[in-house]
Amino acid sequence: MRVLYFSDNSSDHNRRFLQKISSHGHEAFFLDIAGSRPRFEMPAGVTQLRPALTISQPRDPRSVEAFLPELESLLQTLQPDVFHAGPVQTCGYLAALTQFHPRIVMSWGSDLLLHARASGAWERATRYALEGADGFVCDCKTVREAALRYANLENIAEFPWGIEPGRFSPTGEKMTYWGENPGIVTFLCTRSWEPLYDIDVLLEAFTDAYSQNPFLRLLLVGHGSMEVFIRQFIEQRNLTTAVQIHSEQDPNNMPKWFRSADIYVSCAKSDGTSISMLEAMATGLPVLVSDIPSNREWVNPSENGWLAEVGSVEAFAAGLLRAAGQSRDDIKAISARNQLLVIQRANWDKNVLQLMKLYETVSEDSRQACLKQ
Repeated sequence: MRVLYFSDNSSDHNRRFLQKISSHGHEAFFLDIAGSRPRFEMPAGVTQLRPALTISQPRDPRSVEAFLPELESLLQTLQPDVFHAGPVQTCGYLAALTQFHPRIVMSWGSDLLLHARASGAWERATRYALEGADGFVCDCKTVREAALRYANLENIAEFPWGIEPGRFSPTGEKMTYWGENPGIVTFLCTRSWEPLYDIDVLLEAFTDAYSQNPFLRLLLVGHGSMEVFIRQFIEQRNLTTAVQIHSEQDPNNMPKWFRSADIYVSCAKSDGTSISMLEAMATGLPVLVSDIPSNREWVNPSENGWLAEVGSVEAFAAGLLRAAGQSRDDIKAISARNQLLVIQRANWDKNVLQLMKLYETVSEDSRQACLKQ
């Protein structure tokens, strides 16, 4: 089967999908409308297409329409068996404008949970992208329910994007920064340094908690537009001995970072099933995350982590102190629960089979429709 995989970024999440598409015997073509240089080596069996026109960070869905002629020409040349496109209001919207079938729209979480409500233009693009789709892909119940508010979707593959078995575990090499002081409790955040993830809320909350417990430490591992703000905040609040930041670009190093921490924290305003949260759980870390519907699908307070009100410095500061105050036995129990949860629900090799089945379904439906004409 020939698959055109269309995205607006070259993240490691795309690499994982492309690798699975190819490894299941499909001929995969990767088109990134932003034309960004991938931070990964292209998987074997995947052809990367270089767009003549590139569009990055569109202001609104209409700003991507200039790419439509090139996309239509490409589809005419490739004639894929499946056209897989997402996020919803950029690549999914463009895919709908081509009227090509069969096409699958994939949500990236915040496109439906946040961007769809940004304006009338975003809402119209959301509806248009979904209404004519032959299939839909999402990573959690919360996103599925959001999509169904815009269109009556029949062929849906809902599965956590999951963890590659064996890659994240408590044992193995780790980074070490705070020495061997047994009283130190290290929190780790691996979310991008962007406003969506409320890094400013996390820093304010950590400052408050640190003033009450000087054994707390924070690792910020990632990159993004807020780097200057983060560095200035740390310097101005005299947190240089308590907060370390690392602009990590290599996904191969991520297991080491998770093993360097005691507890994972994320203040994201919006999320589907967070891969970084699952990576933390697979490593055996308790998690302190935003109290949003998608996180509640994974976190039961006091059983395997804690939830804190979105945007609340006070709630996250209290959560940091509460998590740091857990006994060794409690942490051990939470660690075991999280590792088991990931094994049961977030096996990437197993979960991606739903996508392969969806490809077969929409391709066969399309073939039957052509035979009836």
